[in-house]
Amino acid sequence: MPQQPVQASRQKPVAAEMMKDDKYGSAAQIMALPLPKLVAVLQDPNASVYAKAKACQRLAVVGDKSTVPALASLLPHAQLSHYARIALEPMPDRSADEALRTSLGKVQGKLLVGVISSIGKRRDRNAITAIEKLRHESDGDVAGAADAALARIRPPL
Repeated sequence: MPQQPVQASRQKPVAAEMMKDDKYGSAAQIMALPLPKLVAVLQDPNASVYAKAKACQRLAVVGDKSTVPALASLLPHAQLSHYARIALEPMPDRSADEALRTSLGKVQGKLLVGVISSIGKRRDRNAITAIEKLRHESDGDVAGAADAALARIRPPL
């Protein structure tokens, strides 16, 4: 018995169709945007998580001080915090450190663990006091991340 054709509404989309934003396009198109347009993607409330994630990935390479406020605004976002941190971690400007330190009081749980980890990777000595307090958190993951970050920031004894 021949198979019945699958209705169009029941067909699975191919990866190329799934991996693009209706407004901003494919990963390649998003990553080709100039710096101001990448920031605009992050600030666009209608941009998809996909488009914002790709913009963050590109900003990890080309981002500068002007991109820090837009990236910092994503640190409390459950789906985008990781991507924002990826963009902030390699940034040479110290405003990235300030953004990460400021977010310590705005995030909890896994997002806080991630921010602490990023601060440790950046070896931000100005965060030692704040991270020292987090060593005593009841959340074991947060306390462990604080210990690990302090081990990276502090000079060896």
